[in-house]
Amino acid sequence: MGSESPRETVLIVEDDSKVRDFLHEVVLDPRRYRVLTEQDGRSGLERAMAEEPDLLLLDLWLPHLHGLDLLRMLRQHGRNIPSIVLTVHSSEEIILKAFRLGAKDFLQKPFTVDEARAAIERALTEERLRREKEQLARALALANRRLQRQVHHWVTLHGIAQAITSTLDESEVYRRVMTSVNRILRVEAGSLLLLDSETGRLEFKMTLRGDVARFADIHLELGQGIAGWVARHGRALLVPDVRKDPRFCPCVDRMLGFRTRSILCVPLRSRGKVIGVLEVINKLEGPEKPSFAQGDLELLEMLASWVTVAVENARLNRAMQEMTALKTLKQAAVTVAHHVNNRLMNLTLELDHLEIKKPSPEQIQQAVARARRWIQEIATVVRALDQMGEVRTVPYVGDTEMLDLGELLEERPM
Repeated sequence: MGSESPRETVLIVEDDSKVRDFLHEVVLDPRRYRVLTEQDGRSGLERAMAEEPDLLLLDLWLPHLHGLDLLRMLRQHGRNIPSIVLTVHSSEEIILKAFRLGAKDFLQKPFTVDEARAAIERALTEERLRREKEQLARALALANRRLQRQVHHWVTLHGIAQAITSTLDESEVYRRVMTSVNRILRVEAGSLLLLDSETGRLEFKMTLRGDVARFADIHLELGQGIAGWVARHGRALLVPDVRKDPRFCPCVDRMLGFRTRSILCVPLRSRGKVIGVLEVINKLEGPEKPSFAQGDLELLEMLASWVTVAVENARLNRAMQEMTALKTLKQAAVTVAHHVNNRLMNLTLELDHLEIKKPSPEQIQQAVARARRWIQEIATVVRALDQMGEVRTVPYVGDTEMLDLGELLEERPM
């Protein structure tokens, strides 16, 4: 088996070789510390700056640089190394100065092995606790930031969910969704592009810059520009500087009067297929500051799933409206056929009958009266259709229905 890895590093700065060897070989080595040694203040300072040991055992009366000056210079350079001062003097003033400069303890020469080990262990234990406290504080701060970010994400998703369900208008759904996306990611502009199932091209459905929405008639071929590349490959792209990416297509900037610096673009997937892309442009911090980060990409990918739901809901609602309109149109046609065509047919037959026979004046008068009655009935049906409020239907033939004009026609005797 290999030997255990060494524990903390201890630097001994002591000009007395007997004391130095005693600390190294008798006190520290048996406890498996990593030990460094120096004989004067100047080399001790250089070694401490380079190695940044866990503990410094420092004689105050050193050649070239006094121990207090060494501690002072370490502090000036931001090196807060725990120290134990070694001295034959017990002057309160000197010990107080050493503590003010960061010393944790002192050992008065001569000292025993137990005294040295106890002082070293106290100093290192205090340092371990301090580091653990700092690590815990950092971990808590990180956890708090993550929690805040998660809460922010949930609030965001709630806002998008409200946007999806608060209106049935397709354009308004897209506007509200893009408003939420732009605000969350703090970007200058954002666009929603959807694939046209007939042409196979990407169509700009909504471009939102600030509060201004653009519905530009712009199409991209699959593979054209950043958005086209994402739609073709189904993979997200983070482009911090579009000038360095050959996939960037400046034609859209020219059409929209915009200047793109950086882009974040993710695919929209529905039932395993790419139906479009979601794109945001230029972080609001400005061109001199860092662009999009990995966290922005992860957030946009999460938002993309909700945007996909909004798109699918808007499309479904439009399809249902179109189906309802077609159904209503069919019902109106059946109603006209039933109430109007029959009377028109009677009128046609009456005219044919008059042409074939030589009617008497009395017969002509009766035919005109019937014709006027049928025309009045047709006008009554048309008025009833025009003034209908709530649409009600009644069975006609088989599964076919027609509009129910019963009550309206009863109010207008024919």
